[in-house]
Amino acid sequence: MWISKQLTEKSDSPVIENGRVTLNDKGELEAVSTGAERSVKVYAPYGYSFSLPAGSELLMTRSSGEQVSFGTEMKYDSLGEGEIKITSSSGGYIYLKNDGSVVINGLKINSKGVIE
Repeated sequence: MWISKQLTEKSDSPVIENGRVTLNDKGELEAVSTGAERSVKVYAPYGYSFSLPAGSELLMTRSSGEQVSFGTEMKYDSLGEGEIKITSSSGGYIYLKNDGSVVINGLKINSKGVIE
């Protein structure tokens, strides 16, 4: 509902715009879109935490007078429908597959908990 309200409001500037992270210092995020923004809040699903590296593209809008971000552009990475992959900037990953297996940095654990 909040997003649909943002989309329907009239404004001189774009309601939703792409930005690029210029600085991330201990969670204090700065980004550039149509202007430079400081203290950009980043929202994610409950339980997820991440720290965006400088240079990351993000989708931003205004909420209650402050700039907020919906998140960053997703990398498709050949996932099957319904699969989830969490990846760090160093290349570490956790991949939840449709067959019930989990792959952690190349180590596969099948749905019965056996390492393959």
